[in-house]
Amino acid sequence: MKISRFRSFRIVLVCGLTIASPHLQADTDPEYELSGRLNIVGASGTPSNDILGFGVILHRKLSDDWYLGVSFENSTDFDVERPNEELGIDSVSETDALGTMNMLTVVAERRYALDSEDWTGFWNLGGGIADIDVDDADGDVKGGGRFDIEIDADTEYVLIGSVGALQRLGDGWSARYEATVEQHFADWDIKDRVTGRTDSYDDYTVYGLRVGLNYRF
Repeated sequence: MKISRFRSFRIVLVCGLTIASPHLQADTDPEYELSGRLNIVGASGTPSNDILGFGVILHRKLSDDWYLGVSFENSTDFDVERPNEELGIDSVSETDALGTMNMLTVVAERRYALDSEDWTGFWNLGGGIADIDVDDADGDVKGGGRFDIEIDADTEYVLIGSVGALQRLGDGWSARYEATVEQHFADWDIKDRVTGRTDSYDDYTVYGLRVGLNYRF
C-alpha cells in the first residue's frame, strides 16, 4: 500500500522539530548552524548511476558533543537508467527516464576535536523519507513497434550515515566535507503501456560526497 507523501513528510518534520525543541538542549546557550551543500552521490545503475543535487540543513547544538540536524535535499533530472531493459524490451537507442527526488531527513551527529584547532571531526546516523517523481520513457523497439513506459516511484524510506570534518574559515563560518551512504527502501512499479509488461525496482544503496558551507548563529 502506497503511503501518503504529505503525511510521511509531516511525520519526519514534526519528529525533527520536536527533538530540537529548547527543553531538550543541555545547559548551553542556543546554538544553530545553517548549511548549504552540494551532493555528489552515485549508485549501481539500478535504478540510477548518479543522483546529483543540493541540500539545506539546520543543526541545533544539544550538548558540547552532540547536534541534531534536519535537512531537505533535492535532486532534479537524474537519469533512471534504461527502464526498457528492466522489462526485457530492446530499444533502437539508449533511453533513460528523468527523475526528481525531494528528501527530508533527521540525523543525530557526534562531533569530536581533532589535532588541529581549525578542524572538527564528526559522524552521524539518521533516517527520513524521499518523494520521487519519474517521467515516462518511450521509444522505438528493435524489429518494429514502440514502447511507452510509466514508472510509479512514490515514497521511499531512507537510512543514512556519514563521516566527515568541519574546517573553520572565520568568525561563524566553516566548510563541511563528508562521505555518506544512504540505504533506500523502495518499491517502484514499472509498466509498458503498449505490451502490458510489468516489473519493479527494489531497495538500492547510494554513496558519495557532500561539500557545504556552514554559518553558526
